Amino acid sequence: MTIQLINQKITNWLLNTWKPTFFQLGLARILFCLGFFIFGIPQFIGISSLELAFFDPPPGVSQLIGPITSGNFWWTFDLVLRIIFVSMLVGFRTKESSIIFGLLLLFGFTYSYSYGKIDHNIFPVIFPLIMAFTNWGGALSIDSLKNKNTKIKPKGWPLTYLSFLLGWGYFTAGLPKLIGGWLDLSYSTTAGFILRRFYSGAEPLYLNEMFVKINNLFIYKSLDYSTLLFELGFIITIFWSALFLRAVGMAALFHLGVLLTVNIPFTLHVLVLLPYIIYFYFENKPQLSETAQLYFIRNKKVFLTAFLLLAVIIISGYYPRPFPIHRHTILFIVCIPSIFMILPESARLYFNKKTSQLFTEK
Repeated sequence: MTIQLINQKITNWLLNTWKPTFFQLGLARILFCLGFFIFGIPQFIGISSLELAFFDPPPGVSQLIGPITSGNFWWTFDLVLRIIFVSMLVGFRTKESSIIFGLLLLFGFTYSYSYGKIDHNIFPVIFPLIMAFTNWGGALSIDSLKNKNTKIKPKGWPLTYLSFLLGWGYFTAGLPKLIGGWLDLSYSTTAGFILRRFYSGAEPLYLNEMFVKINNLFIYKSLDYSTLLFELGFIITIFWSALFLRAVGMAALFHLGVLLTVNIPFTLHVLVLLPYIIYFYFENKPQLSETAQLYFIRNKKVFLTAFLLLAVIIISGYYPRPFPIHRHTILFIVCIPSIFMILPESARLYFNKKTSQLFTEK
C-alpha cells in the first residue's frame, strides 16, 4: 500500500465518516450548554484566596505568568466567562464564542490545578474548541437568523477528530489498569472501589450497597474484565461510524454503571457524547434540520425571549432553584436513551421507522 493511498484513506475517514446536519449540531450545542449550566459554570474567584505556598504549576501558562492573586481579576474573569458562555448558548458569533470559552476554561483550570488538585474534566473543556469548527451555530441560533450565507456547511471532520481523542482517552485509562493488576484473578480492583465508597462514611447511593452485599469474586472480576475490554477496545471502533455509535452507547452505559455502583459521576464527560447520541437518533433525517429551523424562525420571538431570560440568569450569577436539579440527573438523562444504541440492527431499524412516522405525521 503506497503512502498516497494511505493518505487518501485517512483523508476519507477524516472528512466522510460523519455527515451531521445543522439541526443535530445546534441541538448538541444547546443541550451541552444547558447541561453545563445545570452542573454549574466554573467560578475561579476562589483562586485569589488560595495560599501561595501551594502554588506549584506544571510547565505551561501559569508557570510563565506566575500566580495571579487579585480578586478583582478573577471576578472579572468569571463575569467574562459567563458572558461568552451565554453567547455560545444562544448562538451569537458561535464559532468565536466557542473558541474563546474553551480557551478561558483552559486558562482558568490551568491556574486552579496549579495548586494541587486535578479533576478529570479535560474533554468538556476542549469540547467547545473542537465543536466550533463544525459550524454548530448554523441552526437554532441567533447566527442562523441573521446569516444569509448559504455557503456555510456543517462539518463532520471535528467529530472524527473528537472520536479519536475519546478513543485515546479511554485507551490511556485502560492501559495502566492492564499493567497494574486488573487481570489478577486473586482479587478485584472494582470491588475495592465499591467497598471504599461504602465504608467512606458518605451515604451509599443507588446500587452501591447491593454490590457490597453480592460479595462474589466472579461477578467482581467480570466487572474488572469488562472495564478493560471497553476502555482498551473503544479506540478500534473509531474507523466505522455504525460501530462507533454502538461504542458510544456502551460508553454512556458504562459511566451510568460507574455512578450506580461506585458512585463516581462523570457528569460533564457524558455531555461530550451528545453529538453522537443525537446523530444516532436523527441519522437519515436531513429534512428535520430544515423543518426545525423553520419552526425556530417562525417562533423566534419566543426563543429570543427564552435566550434573553437565560442570559440574565447566567450573567448575573443567579441560579434559581425552585425545583432543585441534582447533578446526577444530567447523567441519567443523557445515558438512559443510549440503551437503544446498543440494541440489534433490527431493533434499530424498527425504532427509526417509528420515529420517522412520528416526524412525518401531520
